[in-house]
Amino acid sequence: MNRTNWVRASLVVFAASIGPCAAALAQVEADPPPAVTTEAAPDELDVGATDADPWRFEFTAWAWLLGVDGDVGARGTVVETSASFVDVLEASDSVFALSGRLEGGYGPFGAFVDGLYADIEIEDQTGPVGLSSVDVEFQQEILDFGLMYRVIDQPTPRGGAAQGRNWTVDLFGGGRYVGIDLELRPALAEARSRDRDWLDPIVGVKTVVPLGERWRFILSGDVGGFGAESDFTSSATAVIGYDFRLFGADASALAGYRAITWDYSDGTGTDEFTWDVVQHGILLGLELRW
Repeated sequence: MNRTNWVRASLVVFAASIGPCAAALAQVEADPPPAVTTEAAPDELDVGATDADPWRFEFTAWAWLLGVDGDVGARGTVVETSASFVDVLEASDSVFALSGRLEGGYGPFGAFVDGLYADIEIEDQTGPVGLSSVDVEFQQEILDFGLMYRVIDQPTPRGGAAQGRNWTVDLFGGGRYVGIDLELRPALAEARSRDRDWLDPIVGVKTVVPLGERWRFILSGDVGGFGAESDFTSSATAVIGYDFRLFGADASALAGYRAITWDYSDGTGTDEFTWDVVQHGILLGLELRW
């Protein structure tokens, strides 16, 4: 809900509350009302004050069961990778990427930070010109951050009456920091390693759609890079959530799919680094809201 609509709604609630209160005060002078009547108005005002609270926060912990497809390169050696989560599971000590997202807002304005760490090994990938196999190992940090603006905040017939069950759409802009320590181990040559970190601008949209009293659908996507560091980067996330109460807080169990792409290269010869990949896989998460 935008700021203008929020103000109008607040005035309506205020006016609706003042009417009963004025009538009650007039009645007090003529004939004091029963105790139960005088207690009803404060209860209604408390409910209105709670519903009008403009602050919102949420934290989500994710496990990302990812696979990798694309070209990675270090010191003149470029390797074509194609590994599902099962392939990564068989080769890696770390079987998934860990991620956490913190989001907060006041009225239509918001901000977020989303961090991820992965330690992945992929065996027997196709080496240069297909002449030998190469093992690929990398440690990766990703940090997305940005500002948000809520352009839609509307109740839906399927949303129910519970707080936070509106259909929402947020536009956002920010950055994506990436740090990668890459090692290639060809079967017939010495290992090659390079590390790089870079920062790309991103813009995107996120929507949350209630599917009933307990279920919600969350879809988020962004694009970026634009030649600033990467030629291009993008991400897309789609999840289904089941809402419940956990230790007195609103919570959701989440399951879905996520993909992130990069088209990045830097340097030449022995200083070359290439990261032209799609990382994708199943997401499992737990979200807390307050």
